[in-house]
Amino acid sequence: MRIRQVGAVCRVLLTAGLALAALTWAYPVAAAPGDSLADVEQRVIEAKNEANAAAARFTDAQSRYEQLGDQVAMIEQRIKVGEARAESLHEVAQRRAVVAYKTQGADISVLFESDDPREGVRSSVLLDAANASDKQAVAEYAEVAADLAVQRERLAADRKAQRDALDKAAGERKLLDVKVADAQRAQRNFDAKQQAAQAAAPRSGVTAVIAPVIDGLMCPVPGAAFSNDWGQPRSGGRRHEGNDMFAPMGTANIAVVNGDVTYGDGGLGGKGAYLAGENGVTYVYYHLSEYVGGPRHVSQGEVIGRLGDTGNARGSPHTHFEVRPGGRTAAATNPFPIISKVC
Repeated sequence: MRIRQVGAVCRVLLTAGLALAALTWAYPVAAAPGDSLADVEQRVIEAKNEANAAAARFTDAQSRYEQLGDQVAMIEQRIKVGEARAESLHEVAQRRAVVAYKTQGADISVLFESDDPREGVRSSVLLDAANASDKQAVAEYAEVAADLAVQRERLAADRKAQRDALDKAAGERKLLDVKVADAQRAQRNFDAKQQAAQAAAPRSGVTAVIAPVIDGLMCPVPGAAFSNDWGQPRSGGRRHEGNDMFAPMGTANIAVVNGDVTYGDGGLGGKGAYLAGENGVTYVYYHLSEYVGGPRHVSQGEVIGRLGDTGNARGSPHTHFEVRPGGRTAAATNPFPIISKVC
């Protein structure tokens, strides 16, 4: 069941993501001739703030959906165990009822005809006829049956909540894509007004992106929206060990510093790029749609990959960005203080 639900959310989110391309090209990118540079810059700031707020709402909705998925799976497992136990205990109850009937001529129809097994268990005829051991089994059967009823009601409620969370996540993703498109359009307007959008010289056939350098770092995904989603719950009891950066499929991912880049499968992270910076810190980029170039030494600003939805991000394109101060195998730290400064 969960596979079908995950597939559903991916299809909905992918539809929203594909709509972004049309939104991106639906509006002119040039600033109005009468706008001042300060006016255009202010619109960039406002658009980025709105996009980041939309990213926060989406990641919150995504976390809620995954938490509910874990709850549903847990309840389903509990019901499965309870049903097996109830079946075993029911056999004991039936056996004792037969003994009671044969020995005392008791009326046991209350046990077998009632919709509520507890009514049968409450029968004084059955309880009086059962020995101490079987009394305990019969009582436990009543408890298990009652718990199953509660768990089934809870499962129905959580499934509905999960469907609602799915709808909310899809709606937030659609709004996020619109806000990202707005922010990128505002940035293009600013760049055109400032006449600063110039292509850098290619390095060995690999392209570069012009981006500001702050505290020795560049933004890993220029123009992306993001929030401080570090530590948010993920399916299977996991915690988010990075920040998700949202931009259109294929957006350039660039080297934040000089260093050596390698590539490889990141499991749930899909296609991954691992930048071992000259500063001793490793930067990880996951869910890439493609690698740009091969393993090599790169200069700050080189494009090393393109944003995608590989791994468990299918249908929801973004780059999962991590910072590992002690190297690739070291523990990750929250990248938000870095990207909130440089992006």
